[in-house]
Amino acid sequence: MTDFVLVHGGAHGAWCWERLVPHLASDSRVGAVVAVDLRGHGARRGDGGLEGITVADYVDDVVGEIEGRDLADVVLVGHSLAGITTPRVAQRVGDRVRRLVHLSTSNPPVGQSIADLMEHPLSPVSRGADFRRMFCNDLDDDTVAWLLARLEREPPGPMTEPVPPVALPPGLATTYILLERDEALPPAYQREQARNAGVDEVVPFDAGHSAFLSRPRELAELLLRYA
Repeated sequence: MTDFVLVHGGAHGAWCWERLVPHLASDSRVGAVVAVDLRGHGARRGDGGLEGITVADYVDDVVGEIEGRDLADVVLVGHSLAGITTPRVAQRVGDRVRRLVHLSTSNPPVGQSIADLMEHPLSPVSRGADFRRMFCNDLDDDTVAWLLARLEREPPGPMTEPVPPVALPPGLATTYILLERDEALPPAYQREQARNAGVDEVVPFDAGHSAFLSRPRELAELLLRYA
């Protein structure tokens, strides 16, 4: 059976996937659905200070879930900032991961960091974009309030770490889900990130940056193509 491991992006926690998880878990082809809390986020917000957290810590967190649960047929899904984490997870666990899915992720070239990408002309920082519009443009008012109340401070370290070379396991399938209404990472920016990631396919999806909240059933149907 296929296992799904879901890795949240910046300022989020495993809580962001709660509408999506039931749609995946109810499919008969699916075994475990694991939404990971990276250290410093969600239920692990109090795990020490934020200042010393690194991308290697994030990688350890996800690898620990996969190996600790002995998951062996994983579709690994990363959202947004998780683009700097999930490829390194796939490198570590080898053939335990069958497909790597980038959901509107940032994927800096080797030697660059997320902070470097923030100077990109289409990045939310350089555009001076409104936070609510970036993350919540296709959410109803109740969901907007729910989301904004839960957003967390992001550890600073991972934002400035240069991306190292990553050797993905031979034969690993890779997908980039391009969110067509994303105001945080616009489609043109996402296409560039997909090229940086060297994915096998780019799949468009009609949703904003928080697709797991605005269209959880439809997003699950897309992900279940890979079950």
